[in-house]
Amino acid sequence: MSKENSKGLWTYENGLVLMMFIVFGLVFFERLSILYLFPFMAPELGLNNTQVGLVVGVLGIAWGVSTMIFSSISDFIGSKKGMLIIFIFLFGLATFLGGLVGSLATLLLVRAFMGAAEGPVIPLIHSIVNAESTPSRRGFNIGFIQSASSLFGSALAPVIAIGLATAFSWRDAFYLTAIPAFIMGFILMKYLRKPVITTSSEAAQTVKPTRKEFVEIFKRRNVWLGSIIAICNLLFMVGLSTFLPLILTNVSRFEEGVVGMMLGLMGFMFFIGQAIASALSDRIGRKPTLVIFSLVAIFLPVAVTMFYNNFAVLFVCILIFALGLGYQPLIIAIIPAESVPRIFSASAIAAILLLSELIGGTIGPVASGILADQFGLLASQWIPIAAAIVAFLCSFGIQETAPVKLKHRSVKEEAVRA
Repeated sequence: MSKENSKGLWTYENGLVLMMFIVFGLVFFERLSILYLFPFMAPELGLNNTQVGLVVGVLGIAWGVSTMIFSSISDFIGSKKGMLIIFIFLFGLATFLGGLVGSLATLLLVRAFMGAAEGPVIPLIHSIVNAESTPSRRGFNIGFIQSASSLFGSALAPVIAIGLATAFSWRDAFYLTAIPAFIMGFILMKYLRKPVITTSSEAAQTVKPTRKEFVEIFKRRNVWLGSIIAICNLLFMVGLSTFLPLILTNVSRFEEGVVGMMLGLMGFMFFIGQAIASALSDRIGRKPTLVIFSLVAIFLPVAVTMFYNNFAVLFVCILIFALGLGYQPLIIAIIPAESVPRIFSASAIAAILLLSELIGGTIGPVASGILADQFGLLASQWIPIAAAIVAFLCSFGIQETAPVKLKHRSVKEEAVRA
């Protein structure tokens, strides 16, 4: 990275972070907006809770498989800019098609297509930003971009999707929210540079990544243990996001405006937590930040099951405990990217996303839906509670990767040897 890119406000690095922040947010806005449209869609399409979970789960399968396949291809052929733009246009198309569905079968097909289109976008974005970031800002850059998933998907999506569905229809909500993806695709065609993924030292060691080097990344503790935490994180996130709108609407009996406000607040606090945790991890390290925030996250689904009928207490609990999801960027992107050679960062992130989507994003919502049908909607939160506890316990096994901590450790080791 040139010096002109590392100083001042109007730099390519800052512009890149802003563009990727918006694209990342749109991915999750268009993925998660359906969760807030289910109360409008389910009666028309005749969906029960298990089928709602299945609709969410099928996207997870397609997302995970597509993520691993195309991210690995991008690592080997190096065409990250072109692939990113293509998939942005495709997930915009998938969103538009959501407004045309007329049955469970067509809805499943459209959601599978959306998962296949959106899956590679996340690791491609993180790989590009990881390569273009100043080392001291890497955690903040990636975390800030990752936080867009909560701002757009959990804070803005419920307000905008419910607002559009109420003012027009749930079909119009899909049509209108597809437009920004096409706009960002054209913007990236003009302004996104082809990223330099390899460092000079890495380029000197190997011209092309080998299959043996590729396999080695899956043996690293931070990759396989991080996958377990990521699975739990998605079990937590999907179980909470899928059924909380239904709990607030059908069990708490809150009005639509109150439901939208509560969900928007939760998403906004997710966003704040992710921005804080990522920046904090640049200073105190990835591991202690992960441990602290994963502990806080446990209490959010617990609060939902205990205080679902008490607006004031639930409001305060969301305000505090939703910050716990701040650990998500650490385990999904920052730690895996720092745990492997830079050229394989997309594959490491994709591997974690693959397992988390196939297990957490697929089994989680279906299992929560079955529990909801058998024992009532509040039972859907049992899985997020258990998953949050497991994620917290596993966080103690993660190896530190923060540059500030590794530099401090190397200085201490040199002092001891001296």
